[in-house]
Amino acid sequence: MTMAGVGAVLLDLDGTVYEGGRPVEGAAATVAWLRARSISLRFTSNTDSVTPAELVERLARMAIAVAEDEILTPVVVAARLFDTTPGCRVLAVASASVRERLRAHLARADEAPTHVLVADPSYGATYADVDVAFRALRGGAALVATQRGRRCRRDDGEHLDTGGWVRMLEYAAEVEARVLGKPSADFVGAALSALGVGADAAIVVGDDVESDLGAARAVGARIALVRTGKGGGDRPEAAGADATIDSVAGLPELLG
Repeated sequence: MTMAGVGAVLLDLDGTVYEGGRPVEGAAATVAWLRARSISLRFTSNTDSVTPAELVERLARMAIAVAEDEILTPVVVAARLFDTTPGCRVLAVASASVRERLRAHLARADEAPTHVLVADPSYGATYADVDVAFRALRGGAALVATQRGRRCRRDDGEHLDTGGWVRMLEYAAEVEARVLGKPSADFVGAALSALGVGADAAIVVGDDVESDLGAARAVGARIALVRTGKGGGDRPEAAGADATIDSVAGLPELLG
């Protein structure tokens, strides 16, 4: 099976290009193949514990050269959101590097937050951190979530992802979060807009049925699921994909 007319690839990172700290075999060669054929690329990841600059460094260690503006994450979308929201004061339940990226918008200790951002509390968030966020929400702040992932994979197996923390705050504060990452149509639309292509000319490549397949369906793009990362085993729900390949190394053959 081959797919014709693909001018842009929205390529997931964790579970697709790399797993844990190791590149998926053939990932670097696939990226080089896409560039050699002038197929536009955006690396669209729900990774929310690090900044795009840190992801560029991580990929460089895997011999994959990527420019920072080729990476779209919920952290990038959050920065753009707050840049265009006059007077916002953000309480960020987030890692130090993400907080630094948003430093200009962070609420001071003597200010009431207008927004609470939840971005991967695995950095070591405590009950006190989450309770402060809860109290801000009860005081009228808006809840913004980088993503709703249930679980993430690391070298030692599965771990709780950001979505569990988001659901907890939604339940306790009786609010609904605005979600910035995949499968949000706004997130994928931002990637397509940056590339100047329509959804009919793009393909989403990833390992996650909920976020990657959901993102493609949200904008009407094609989707190829990989069997690496979260893609192992039989997944009846993956039947909605346009294609399933063993790994990203199979993308050149799929695109012909």
